[in-house]
Amino acid sequence: MADLFTYIVYFSTLLLSVVLIKMGYNKQTLKRNCKGHILFILLALIVLVIVSGLRYNVGADYPGYSFIFTEQPYNDDSLGMEIEYGFVLIVDTLNNIGLEVWTFFTFTAFTTCFLLFYSFRNYKFQLYLGVFFFITYGFYFFSFNAVRQAIAMSALAVAVAFIQERKLFPFLGVILIGGLMHKSLYLFLPLYFVLDKIKLSKYIWYGAFIISLALHFIPMTSIMNISSVFNVLADSQIDYSNFLEDNNSDLSVTGSLTLGYLARVGAGFIILVYYDKLTKLNPNYFPYFTLSLIGIFMYNSFSTIFFIGRINNYFLLFHVFTLAFIIDYLFRSKQKLMANAILLYFLILFFSNIYYSDNGSAPYKFIAF
Repeated sequence: MADLFTYIVYFSTLLLSVVLIKMGYNKQTLKRNCKGHILFILLALIVLVIVSGLRYNVGADYPGYSFIFTEQPYNDDSLGMEIEYGFVLIVDTLNNIGLEVWTFFTFTAFTTCFLLFYSFRNYKFQLYLGVFFFITYGFYFFSFNAVRQAIAMSALAVAVAFIQERKLFPFLGVILIGGLMHKSLYLFLPLYFVLDKIKLSKYIWYGAFIISLALHFIPMTSIMNISSVFNVLADSQIDYSNFLEDNNSDLSVTGSLTLGYLARVGAGFIILVYYDKLTKLNPNYFPYFTLSLIGIFMYNSFSTIFFIGRINNYFLLFHVFTLAFIIDYLFRSKQKLMANAILLYFLILFFSNIYYSDNGSAPYKFIAF
């Protein structure tokens, strides 16, 4: 359970980052200068990086990453552990310089947040909303735990921006480099050639939504055999060591109606409701809604299967964009009551995540220098 200090730290982080970005990328500023007030954006980035980078024993995988940094077990073949080269390079470099583990968490936090900010470069005015949902939905806390995958997820968001701009080589560069931190990102290499072609009707997505709710209560073992999928990432996922042992029991579990599940189903339904209207108003939103809706289908159907859940986080991250587009639309169309109701909904989810120590985020402690 979180203490008062934890609530203060996280709420201050949310408030400061959102307000600073709003000041840096407001409409008047962007009209005068398309780059906005960069100082405010940098300050918001620093706030997010400090809280993430200077934490102590916060995040479910914090002890594991600290152990790897200090002991470098990937050099010990007896552990049977193969870790991505990008991660090895970062850890080796920081160790060789003589820096401490907090520099690793600070560097990775900066990379994750910088890539997220950069992915909004075509939607700068909505960035403050994107960061709001990045924090309140739980992706910020997720980055405390799945440090390497969080970088890869932000890299995918940048890659989608390059898809929209039809820049193949920058897209390939981001995917290939990002995959050096978490090679699951390589699964998205074909995305460049198919994403802009997927424009399904709202009726198909509504049907998929209903089917996904039904699948939640059906054991995966009665539908398909996916045991071979676990071998795709088995060698590199240091936090997935229990997959091959537990996948049979994992696949035979049926879902339940927990508050956390229902809250995220509700968030998904909000996105589904506005899909048709917003993609007609701005066809550039299609890729973000498509990825977001795929994530909704997978979450509703298979939230009890840990492996699928971790891969699905790539898709769910695009909620950050779609929800930002929705709130921006509601404010511009004078539907402030609905916009504020959705924001309040996510604030409640945010405080709930803190209370239940989502991804080991509570209680919060700063590192002692």
